[in-house]
Amino acid sequence: MNDKQKNIQNCLFNKGFLPADKESHLVIKNFNSDNMLFELTACLIVTWSGEYNILYKCLNGFLCIANFYPDGDFSFYIIRPMENHELQSIVDILYEISLEAGLEALPIWNIEERFLKDYRYLIGYNIETAYNEDFSEYVYNKDNFIDLAGRKNKEKRYLIKKFLDKPNVSIQKMTKNNIYLCMDIENSWCSKQNCDLCRSFAGCSKNTLKIMLDIFDDYMYKGILGYIDDIPVSYIIFEKTSKDIAYFHIAKTIVPDFSVFIYYIAAKNYLNDVKKINTGADLGKEGLRFFKKRLGKYELQTKYLCSFKRRIK
Repeated sequence: MNDKQKNIQNCLFNKGFLPADKESHLVIKNFNSDNMLFELTACLIVTWSGEYNILYKCLNGFLCIANFYPDGDFSFYIIRPMENHELQSIVDILYEISLEAGLEALPIWNIEERFLKDYRYLIGYNIETAYNEDFSEYVYNKDNFIDLAGRKNKEKRYLIKKFLDKPNVSIQKMTKNNIYLCMDIENSWCSKQNCDLCRSFAGCSKNTLKIMLDIFDDYMYKGILGYIDDIPVSYIIFEKTSKDIAYFHIAKTIVPDFSVFIYYIAAKNYLNDVKKINTGADLGKEGLRFFKKRLGKYELQTKYLCSFKRRIK
């Protein structure tokens, strides 16, 4: 952390913010579900905390997350900016904290477009809004995702059929007893990557997985493992985040083209009752962006970074 981040962190500690570590997982997981904090989302807040020094505090019915990024930046994330009269007070409190921490404005990250109006109705602020393509999420119609109709999907159909036809390929539901096998996949992946480059996009998924091994609950969280010749080569962890939508949180593959196959299997065989699939953001990573665009027709769930300054009277 740089000096600026350390000053912010000390200020937040003084205001009652706490580390989002394994010990705080139950508190975060049991946060008011009306604010749409899902089980695996809570798990990920904790597991990514080691990478981003994440702090949290419950304020007036909202869960406020403080994110410290590897590039030296900082922002708040509010779960969830629903239409709620308390939003004004939350922003007021966080704004004063930001000033005390030496910031010139209050930064709030990851605001979905559908919630922007809630912030624009707030009294007393000028708001600068910046669209962030890197963190906008790819959302697919599930039927299109698995049907793969049309000439442009010919290659994907071929790849999927190639693995479906191989008798040495198998899929296994992820459980508390076999999730440790994901570490073999991570170790193999890491041996062939530039560590600094990999971490620069979204932190270290291997370190995240180490924490998840202790708090993974196969009743709440879902996932599958892919094997070739009984050797684990791919995994994906996902969650139903509403009645109609599933979110793919973490996925890793060490065999070329197997990613398309395991995404297809997860959607077709394990998410029968959902209508849409959200595969998350590409984080500005060129290869990941190319892969997500290859998966089929999608809509971007746009995300914004908003900067709040007091309006001069």
